[in-house]
Amino acid sequence: MIALASARLLETVATLEGGTSSVAACLNVLICAGFAIAAHWDFVRSERSVAPTGAAETGSPLAPYTPYAGLVLSGLALLALHFGRIGEPGGLLAWVVTLSAALLFARQWLANGEMAANGANLAKRAAEARFSALIKNSVDVITIVGADGTLGYLTPSAERIFGKPADSLVGRTIADLVATEDRARLREFITRDLAQPGASATFEARIPRGADKHRLIEIHGTNLELEPTVGGRVLNLRDTTDRKGLEEQLRRLAFHDPLTLLANRALFRDRVEHALAVSKRGGSGVAVLFIDLDNFKKINDSLGHGQGDRVLRTSAQRLSKSTRNGDTVARLGGDEFAVLLENLVGQEAVVEVASRIVLALQEPFAFLGSDLRVAASVGVAFATPNDGVEELMRNADVAMYSAKMQGKARYVIFRPEMQHAAHKRLEVEAELSRALTENQFRIHYQPIVELHSGYLLGVEALVRWQHPQRGLVAPAEFIGVAEDSGQLIALGRWVLRQACREVRAWQHKLPEGRQVRVAVNASVGQLEQSDLVADVSHALQESGLDPGCLVIEITESVLMQNTEETLARLTRLKKLGVRLAIDDFGTGYSSLSYLHRFPIDILKIDRSFIERLGSVEDGAALARAIIMLGDTLGLEVVAEGIELEHQQRKLIELGCVAGQGYYYSRPALLHELEYSVHMQRRRTMADTLPQGTRFTATGRFMAGDLRMPDPEPAATGTFGLELNLKRT
Repeated sequence: MIALASARLLETVATLEGGTSSVAACLNVLICAGFAIAAHWDFVRSERSVAPTGAAETGSPLAPYTPYAGLVLSGLALLALHFGRIGEPGGLLAWVVTLSAALLFARQWLANGEMAANGANLAKRAAEARFSALIKNSVDVITIVGADGTLGYLTPSAERIFGKPADSLVGRTIADLVATEDRARLREFITRDLAQPGASATFEARIPRGADKHRLIEIHGTNLELEPTVGGRVLNLRDTTDRKGLEEQLRRLAFHDPLTLLANRALFRDRVEHALAVSKRGGSGVAVLFIDLDNFKKINDSLGHGQGDRVLRTSAQRLSKSTRNGDTVARLGGDEFAVLLENLVGQEAVVEVASRIVLALQEPFAFLGSDLRVAASVGVAFATPNDGVEELMRNADVAMYSAKMQGKARYVIFRPEMQHAAHKRLEVEAELSRALTENQFRIHYQPIVELHSGYLLGVEALVRWQHPQRGLVAPAEFIGVAEDSGQLIALGRWVLRQACREVRAWQHKLPEGRQVRVAVNASVGQLEQSDLVADVSHALQESGLDPGCLVIEITESVLMQNTEETLARLTRLKKLGVRLAIDDFGTGYSSLSYLHRFPIDILKIDRSFIERLGSVEDGAALARAIIMLGDTLGLEVVAEGIELEHQQRKLIELGCVAGQGYYYSRPALLHELEYSVHMQRRRTMADTLPQGTRFTATGRFMAGDLRMPDPEPAATGTFGLELNLKRT
């Protein structure tokens, strides 16, 4: 452009002087060469760089032609200047410049058109490559079929579903590739549901893959016959086998118990609701059975949760075998099961099923390696016309608790009066917390005596409820409720502290009772869910009671549950100086190795063994075995539940040293025991003992051979005493 301006300026000066300029002529030649080079370079550059597809146009579309327009205008100006002097060099040069500019303008126009075409082709090829890559790597299969289902096109991913290359499937009908049972419905889907242009529908089919195996396929079809590039029905096939399997698994987990694979509570309630609705329309009967495994907690405590789970699975299998085809068996939670029976015409079928369940669950479990029986309490409730799901299930639950109250291992049919007992249980639960706050509980003490001479060794603290309206309530009416409601821990802590305070005050009042023992029961919950060691330590410090005078009684099953943790807790208790006793010994499943490991001082024979003395063959052998076990392990043995004189005599013959029961005294307040014959005998013994006499774990005097007048076996009367105690 600078050369062009210079040439024009020189030409103008030469014209005014009446001559020509050779420099201007040279510049004009240079100008034409420069424009040619610039046009070529611009074309090459446009070939190498293509604007991205879809890029927005910027500026005016005439912008690329602006320089050429200026060149044309310059040529026209030259022509006008030299008009009529074509034969002169200036006129000829003007025509050359004008024609060169026109040719360059045409060349640029053609180049822009070619560039646009090339750009469109490149964009098209890029889009096709992108689409091809997406199709090849798509999990879904895209097919184009004709009106009769003939495959005209399949994406390469078809091999993942059909197990064959896509090319080998072209020309076959898609109905031939699905399961035989789905072919007719697939043809109907293509010919009817996708008949109209633009129609869209979804279908599910199964694709055979090997023996007895199918892949589940979801087909989404669209009629695109009016699309020139398609001209058929497009089917999108998606493999949903894994998704369906996961959905089924989630559905199973949502409505089935994972341990036993039975229906869970949610599914059971749903089926009960459906059965009641059908019953009201058709008039058939409905019944619900609630089953609770008896003594199952003892299995978990003594043998561990692994064996407990195995018992649950086996019990579930026995339940299923004991019911009819079509009955719903469910596990509601823990060791509770339920059975729904529908389409009943009478009660006989329900009673028969309940009987079979009770008998089936009484069978021992061979895998436990012992004759361990679980048994079950079954509650039966029949639906009435006005019953809903809640009422029917509640009635079955009430009947089941009634079966437990009647001795377990049986079935009980619900009666309306049972509801009163259930309400009473709820009332007791509500009143228990208030009773603790208002200090309504009292402690009665049952004497523990030396069997041979009858003198008092200690007392067992037994809680009683002094109800404001009902009077003195026995433990059997509220201990179970307290345990189920979680209030037994607080009650046990109160009994421990109160018993220590009362016995310490009693010892201070009666010098001869300074080493009388007090036995306090510790529940499983206290040992596991509370810091029993801290509770005992606090009770001893608060009361001032000698730790050696406190006996903590635990059940035998505690030894088998969380053995190492239990051993650690009992060892810490032992370090406080207290005595440890196993209550109700013989009814659990502890082993000799566990007894040897734990720091136990006393074994208390369960009353069930005492009842057999003299009335059951080999009854004495069981008691003798426990007494001999205690001697072998260096433990003192206390017999519980002595009610008859012959039981006392037999225990003395077997070598038992101490006992308690109604034969000696019913539980009473401490001040009432001050005047008992057993306390009087303790006074007599205390007066004859030398200074520094030691005491055993049960509170027996440890002295040399100290002989008293000829005895009768100790009972409740007053008679001469003989004491022949050996140093232990």
